[in-house]
Amino acid sequence: MKKVFSINGGAGRVLCSIPALLKYHKKHGPNFYILSGSGLDFFVGIPELVDLTFTPEHKGVFKDIIQPNILIQPEPYQDHGYYNQTRHLTEAFDHIINETDDHSDLPNIKICLNKQEELNALDALENASKQQNKLKTIVIQPFGRSATPAPIANEMIDPMSRSLSVKDYNTIIKELHKKYNVIYMGENNEVDDTTFKIQTGLRQWAGIIEGCDYFIGCDSVGQHMAKAFNKPGTVILGSTFAENVTYKDHFQILQKPNTKIEYFPIRLCEQGVDADIANRKNDSTMDFNDKELADIIKKIIKDIEDKT
Repeated sequence: MKKVFSINGGAGRVLCSIPALLKYHKKHGPNFYILSGSGLDFFVGIPELVDLTFTPEHKGVFKDIIQPNILIQPEPYQDHGYYNQTRHLTEAFDHIINETDDHSDLPNIKICLNKQEELNALDALENASKQQNKLKTIVIQPFGRSATPAPIANEMIDPMSRSLSVKDYNTIIKELHKKYNVIYMGENNEVDDTTFKIQTGLRQWAGIIEGCDYFIGCDSVGQHMAKAFNKPGTVILGSTFAENVTYKDHFQILQKPNTKIEYFPIRLCEQGVDADIANRKNDSTMDFNDKELADIIKKIIKDIEDKT
């Protein structure tokens, strides 16, 4: 019997599972399967993994893949090291999939784009440069997956406090636009009238991030893409912990100073009282005053100039 690793959740989680799956393949060969509830998007193109990956919609997947084998559902949010801030998301997958505490041989996230995807990304980058006429191009993803448009016009709500407010985002963008081409990564195209905007899929966004000079994001999928391509960047964190969700040895990490952050027990008791209390305590972790915003902008510009 083979192991079938069931990978569920958003694109960020899928990307973070890839290093552990590549490591498993290196040790055991193609003697396993992957069941991806989020689709094949980020397994496509990876030679070691693509032919081993199936979706729940695949005809016969239960009879041919799941039933004869051992189904394992790695859940990193339920890993002791993860929820105690001693293990990163990629390491939590490694701990579960490869049953190890040694993460020193864990490879980087791998995204394999084809020529068409790279050329489409290049076209978007060239259009942004023509529109804004600057030498360097940055991509910014200000809102996380849990952010949704608010009833009040031109505002976003993120109950998990992982996203910038529209006001703070626009303050940052106004200054960055003076020096750089800025591409907005998100679905709400009404948030500003300054940045270059494009509606496309996640693989195309990976190509745009690969081709840009610098990435700015929050706790969301864009930062994992930037890490996959070793792209320099800044990650602005609110309620979540850098040890869990981002890459302290790669990105500049900016957070609101002197803010106590309560851990949100995601996939443990997120509908319970503890989660509600955590969200209330974290409610202001992404609210920055004028001085803090000025400091964020100054640090981002310095980092861009130092690393690009």
